[in-house]
Amino acid sequence: MGGLVVLLSATASDRRGVLGRLLRYLIRKWHWLLASTLFVIFYANMVSLGPVIIRSAIDYGISRGDLDETIRYALILLGIVAAGGIAWFLVRYFTAKLSQEVVHEIRVEAFRAIQAQSLRFFENIPSGQLISRIISDTDRLGRVLSWQARNIVNVIFTIAVSLYYMFTMSPRLSYIVVIALTVMAVANIKYVLTIRPLYDKIRHQLGVLASIVTNNLNGFKTVKALAIEDYEIKKFFNENQRFAELNFKAAKIRAVYGNASQLIFGLTLAGILYYGGNAIIAGTLSVGELTAFITYLTLLMWPMRTLGFMIGALQRALASAQRVFEIIDAVPEVKEKPNAIELKNIKGEIIFENVSFAYVKGKPVLKNISFHVKPGEKLLITGPPGSGKSTILKLIMRFYDPDEGRILLDGYDLRDLKLSTIRKHVAMVMQEPFIFSKSIKENIAFGNPKASIEEIVEAAKIAKIHDFIESLPEKYDTIVGERGITLSGGQRQRIDIARALLKKPRVLLLDDPVSNLDTETERKLVEDLREILKDRTVIMVSQRMSLATLADRIIVLDNGRIVEEGTHEELMAKKGFYYKLYSTLMREQQAEAVSNE
Repeated sequence: MGGLVVLLSATASDRRGVLGRLLRYLIRKWHWLLASTLFVIFYANMVSLGPVIIRSAIDYGISRGDLDETIRYALILLGIVAAGGIAWFLVRYFTAKLSQEVVHEIRVEAFRAIQAQSLRFFENIPSGQLISRIISDTDRLGRVLSWQARNIVNVIFTIAVSLYYMFTMSPRLSYIVVIALTVMAVANIKYVLTIRPLYDKIRHQLGVLASIVTNNLNGFKTVKALAIEDYEIKKFFNENQRFAELNFKAAKIRAVYGNASQLIFGLTLAGILYYGGNAIIAGTLSVGELTAFITYLTLLMWPMRTLGFMIGALQRALASAQRVFEIIDAVPEVKEKPNAIELKNIKGEIIFENVSFAYVKGKPVLKNISFHVKPGEKLLITGPPGSGKSTILKLIMRFYDPDEGRILLDGYDLRDLKLSTIRKHVAMVMQEPFIFSKSIKENIAFGNPKASIEEIVEAAKIAKIHDFIESLPEKYDTIVGERGITLSGGQRQRIDIARALLKKPRVLLLDDPVSNLDTETERKLVEDLREILKDRTVIMVSQRMSLATLADRIIVLDNGRIVEEGTHEELMAKKGFYYKLYSTLMREQQAEAVSNE
């Protein structure tokens, strides 16, 4: 059993204190932990008493032909079994309660940590990996805490109590059992050390499979449009084959060590029969005591045979816990200062002062950008693809922080404000709005769940989507498909606009809202936006020149720098970069319109 302690100590070291951290969660639920531990100890005592009662029944009842004494011991044994059964029921109940409360707490902490992360976090970790960690890994941890952990505790106490009774009967036979248990423990430790790295690879590969499936389900339109189904199937086949090979390898290791346990059991039983038989002949051991030893051997060998599997399950749970704790411990790149300022109302003035930013170090997307947006002004930012247009909106939303310079909202550095202040007063309409598989009412109210139906309808009317919603059989209670698949591109954009307007933002950011629309839908949306954008500070990002008619001023970006600035008329008169870009884009859009007719 010393080997088990060493193994667990090594585990705690290897997993950087994961086991100790789990114990702190368990201690916080100390009442459930105490109750389950006490009943495990009681159950172990009841189980270990069984062979002692059998010995007494044989020696003092059956061997002497005393029926009354035999019946008495049989009733005692029945009472012990009943008490053990009740104790084990309570152990299972309390450990289940304990594990579920701990896992609930860990899972909520992990989900809260994910919600606190900035965009770069999600760019670096595939969604399939996150789903696997927050669902599968916590589920595995819960199963181990409620099942394998209690079994390990039960095995430890059962062995300790059983060895005590065995040494009181025959030290010589007890040493044989101790040797067998030691060999079994060494074999199990060897098994765990061999299988643990393999299980880590299996868990990682499961995350890879989950990522492939998630990406294909979310991007199934792209997969079909590009006709790459066979490529994706082959990729999944190869990764699944690797997953199967890892599991086959693990199964071979389990089979080898499972047979070793059977061999040790057979050799130990033969030794006990030989020395025990000689002791009975010599009169130093009774038949009841030999029977008790064989019973103890059977009792102890089964948990010892499965101890490696239990420890292996514990190791996998620690690996799962470590993966979850990595999420919980991840430090958000964008952090709120402890003394961050909360603004109740804002005018909507935005200033960029010498802002530079790079997604990848050494490859700047924005280079020394400076501009000023007055309250109520409508600004269009345009430029070639990759010029940094959408990045400006992400910085205003504080999805990222600038590497150099600062961004001011009503004279306050965004880094000095509460994130809730920024997200309350600044709303963003995405280029590809995400529509949840919920009702239209819930989708519009997603950013303000407490909004009344009157407020939702008002926002929908302003976004010019109310009439369409009213034409549906279930109206605002209509459930839209996954990612809004049952809606057109224009309808998704208008729902996203309504969602943004429901917050009554002072600043509205539009990230290329017409890029995915046909010409007629684009024309109608631009026409409606003229009314929607009134009395708000608006920053639009787009290559679609139809939005230029809504702008008071236009900023032109190229390669991360501002190359021109002015009204549409002023920039066209210069016949510079904007003029060339506008002419090129208008020709492309006109050709697109003709091809769609």
